[in-house]
Amino acid sequence: MNVVVLGCGFGGVEVARTLRKQAKELDINMIDHTPQFDYPPAYPELLSGKVTPEAISHDLKKFATKIGAGFIQAKVVNIDFKAKKVKTEATSGDEGRDIPYDFLVIAIGAEQTFFGIPGAEKLSYTVNTMKGAIETKNALDTLDYSKESSIAVIGAGLTGIEVAGELVDYFKDRGALARISLVEMMPRILPALPKEKVATYVSKFLSDSGVEILTETAVQEVSEGEITFKDGKKLPYDIIIWTAGIKPNSLFEILDIPKVKGWLKVDSYLRAEGMDDVFAVGDTVYFEREGVRAGQNVEEAEGQGRVAAENIIRTIKGEKLKRYRPKNTIQNPKALISLGDGKAVMYFGGMVFKVFAYRLKKFVEHRYMKRF
Repeated sequence: MNVVVLGCGFGGVEVARTLRKQAKELDINMIDHTPQFDYPPAYPELLSGKVTPEAISHDLKKFATKIGAGFIQAKVVNIDFKAKKVKTEATSGDEGRDIPYDFLVIAIGAEQTFFGIPGAEKLSYTVNTMKGAIETKNALDTLDYSKESSIAVIGAGLTGIEVAGELVDYFKDRGALARISLVEMMPRILPALPKEKVATYVSKFLSDSGVEILTETAVQEVSEGEITFKDGKKLPYDIIIWTAGIKPNSLFEILDIPKVKGWLKVDSYLRAEGMDDVFAVGDTVYFEREGVRAGQNVEEAEGQGRVAAENIIRTIKGEKLKRYRPKNTIQNPKALISLGDGKAVMYFGGMVFKVFAYRLKKFVEHRYMKRF
């Protein structure tokens, strides 16, 4: 049996790892357009220099070899579900070709969205990829520190908060002045977290650090050196860092597969709805059962990866499949958010924890990277 795993982020890596632990005889092939696994939760700390790209990335071919799997560096351009073949396009690694499968796992993640706002994509930097974070860091390094810089962070969700905190540290370390503006269209920061208490604490922490927080402020247009908001106000900038929102992977636009608002719809066993040989995990899926929707986060990607792998093995053996039960949901989310200055806050079970939160975050990062 040949299992092909598309996408080697948290979900895809966990699928491959679990399959190999539980089924030594399976042929496993991992496919990704990049040659390395990166640790995205640490991307914001690349800006302040607390971590290096080398410390939070690892060679996927070495990982695949370690677990007895194959690795193909290629871009997936289509999937023929009837012929059971993945169509790839050549990258700097392997040549493009059709790759057959008996079971397929789609774990290709999501993409940054700019909501069609004029100028936003062209003029903004991002931290949603390693390449984007490095480009953002390089742009910061080219600023003229003899004058005050103006940095706008668009989106005050988890990533936007972390970026703002790291920017404070970046300029503090250089003895440079900066106006850091955190822009959020919702009435408060961290709108995805149900407890206002954590948002209040984080807002005070960042404000005390000098971050200007602009809530109920929606971007209408981005032009060279200036952001125009929907209320007509304008904000000059030297650098924009866009952290507002994600969208389904663009590959889904051409795939004939069940979707909900563009996200891949899966059943209770993490199979693409209506398919017995195609599973999907991570940010790419829409999973909802009994009114509870799985969040798009690391914990869910890994949990889904383990259950999908187990269900592939159960399918091969003709055994009853295991229902997936989400743990880090939209309705009851968990979060571990770094704030800069060696501080962090953890939100869990409706409670806010501050002591040792940053140490815990770094421990989780270190422990995860050790598996490589």
